[in-house]
Amino acid sequence: MAIRDQSYTRYDGPLRERYSWAVIGWAGFRTYWRFWRTKLIFFAVWLVPLIFALLVIAEAALFDEAAALTAGEGLGHGGIRFYLGVQIYALALVFIANGCGIVSDDLRHRTVQLYFSKPITRVEYAAGKILTLFLMGTVTVLIPALLLVGLRTAFFLQSELLSEALVMHIQALGLAFLLVALMASIVIGLSSLTGRTGYAVLALLGLLFVPLIVQAILAIATDGSPWARMASVSGLFGLAADALLGGRDALPDEIPLVAPFAAIGALIAAGLAALRWRITNLQGIA
Repeated sequence: MAIRDQSYTRYDGPLRERYSWAVIGWAGFRTYWRFWRTKLIFFAVWLVPLIFALLVIAEAALFDEAAALTAGEGLGHGGIRFYLGVQIYALALVFIANGCGIVSDDLRHRTVQLYFSKPITRVEYAAGKILTLFLMGTVTVLIPALLLVGLRTAFFLQSELLSEALVMHIQALGLAFLLVALMASIVIGLSSLTGRTGYAVLALLGLLFVPLIVQAILAIATDGSPWARMASVSGLFGLAADALLGGRDALPDEIPLVAPFAAIGALIAAGLAALRWRITNLQGIA
């Protein structure tokens, strides 16, 4: 069918040849944002940071700095770790609603040919799709984390624990970024392996929840070995959070400090490898 028969209109404006990946990423985010379900889910997941903001205010009202300094305990990182653990599933919910079709929808509806009818490279296409997921992760995780960090830091401006709080909060933001990178890589990798978005959704659910069962079985079989936590995404990220926020002392002696980060790096690399395989084996693309 000719283009004129599909009611297309000719575009005579300027053509943008640079930063095609940014255009693809922003266009993908705007497309998802038009859906009512996207707005509703973002509203729902933002209730979690709102609850934690109230808890931060309560912490500031009840925190006994003198007692913490006397005991030599400083600031605990349990609340930050718990918050990031919850955000794993909040981000998964957002990606299940909108992100799992990031590549599979293009394959199923054959819109990938439309992308490559323009002067863009495969790398730019991949970078744009990753950017879309990162923008969604930014709204879900990074912006709330930045606001919570700012709020919590403000309560320690006149405290002797300010420097400790700043370091911990910077580490927390680093973990939030790592979480977005991990989940985005997993989702884009799963989406690249199939032309059916439903399969990618099921695969993501299985990757998040089936390993939790495996982790429980391994913990029982190994008499509570800390290595069992490496079997699930949430357990793995929890170990990484303990390692970064608490240092060597916060990790079990059996687990090397770099082990959780190496495993997370392997998951990220696997997701990006699946994306690379897909974009190098696109059918009908020169």
